[in-house]
Amino acid sequence: MIVGTSKTAVIESIAVTLPQATMSPIEAAMEAAKQACYETVLTLPYPDDGRLYCNRTFDSWGCWNDTLAGTKAYTKCPGFIKGFDPGLSTAFKDCNKDGTWWRHPKTNKSWANYTPCVNMGDFEKNRMLIYTFISGYTVSILALAVSLGIFCFFKQLQCDRITLHKNLFVSYILTGLVWILYYVFAALDAQVLIDNPWWCRALHVICSYFTACNFLWMFCEGLYLHTIIVCTFTSGKTLMIVCYLLGWGLSIINTTIYTIIRSTHPTESQRCWTDESELMYINAGTCIASILINSVFLISIIRVLITKLRAVNSPDTNQTRKATRAILILVPLLGLQYLFILYRPDTDERGLQIYSIISAFVTSFQGLFVACIYCFFNGEVIAIMKRKWGQHKLMRGGRRGSSRRGTLYSTQITSGEVPKPTESHVNTDL
Repeated sequence: MIVGTSKTAVIESIAVTLPQATMSPIEAAMEAAKQACYETVLTLPYPDDGRLYCNRTFDSWGCWNDTLAGTKAYTKCPGFIKGFDPGLSTAFKDCNKDGTWWRHPKTNKSWANYTPCVNMGDFEKNRMLIYTFISGYTVSILALAVSLGIFCFFKQLQCDRITLHKNLFVSYILTGLVWILYYVFAALDAQVLIDNPWWCRALHVICSYFTACNFLWMFCEGLYLHTIIVCTFTSGKTLMIVCYLLGWGLSIINTTIYTIIRSTHPTESQRCWTDESELMYINAGTCIASILINSVFLISIIRVLITKLRAVNSPDTNQTRKATRAILILVPLLGLQYLFILYRPDTDERGLQIYSIISAFVTSFQGLFVACIYCFFNGEVIAIMKRKWGQHKLMRGGRRGSSRRGTLYSTQITSGEVPKPTESHVNTDL
């Protein structure tokens, strides 16, 4: 006896096929597995021995036959899921004594254990890669937080250019924080990826939003520089409003569209949305466009710089040196280093691992490089901090001098002596 649903209902719910023209590779593989399950299991005669069984089903990954109540069902690991090894082991599913499949307490949905299918070798390689990301993001966040404190503390640094830097730095920090949370609570736990809870999908969406914001603020840096250098007669206020709308607003639209489409696409909603999907280009397209446009901005900025250097009869060696320096400074700010890792090579496993490590390093440590170039090693910032430190030392020395003179005066009055006039140091506001 089967508990749950009729044979007709099972077949009708499982055997619906999608148009082949709209399928991604993983969708096509899942559809093929579904069809194979329909032909080999779902259409078989039901057991008629009078005992209690859990009903046959296909859960998008595995095909499960009728299973005697109080026992386990086993099925081959799917080969179309990234990180699974079909020859490694088998997945299993518990059939309760009442003839119903065991339900996960967090989701209250029928659940199968695919943990044995995880290729731990690949998982450990990914773990090391994730640790690289976490380390880079942590160091970058600390450096960026200090830089933000410097930018906010010194009033001499308050201008549109620094305001853009502050927004870019905030986007770096938020992006790094959410990715660290995602890696720690989702990506490093294979069981979470298999369970696919709502919160890890929500965290993926937040990561996508702030990543897009980060790239758009890089674009805003390029737009601002190009506008003030090439188009000299532009309202700074209007330009800043445009940057705010692009930097924080445009990603809301893209991410919302991406979330709605992917959440309504069953085959794209597995493993906390970590599997590659063509839908990712909704947000990734914006990021790629930002990099490509910034590369055009850089070429235009360097062209104007060289033209101005030639106008003042600067030597060729001087022109080359200044142009090279400008390129090296602007590349991390505009995110142009991503041009070198934009395309993932179709190479062997070793080559792909090297590419992944380089990509992780470049991505996670970018915030540190930008903080160093535009804050810690910036001549203007260093000069202001030195001046502030000089003021602090002068004021502290003045207070010590006043204290000593006060003590001397008190001693002289007590002894009946009249103090001699001394030269006073006037503390001027530098």
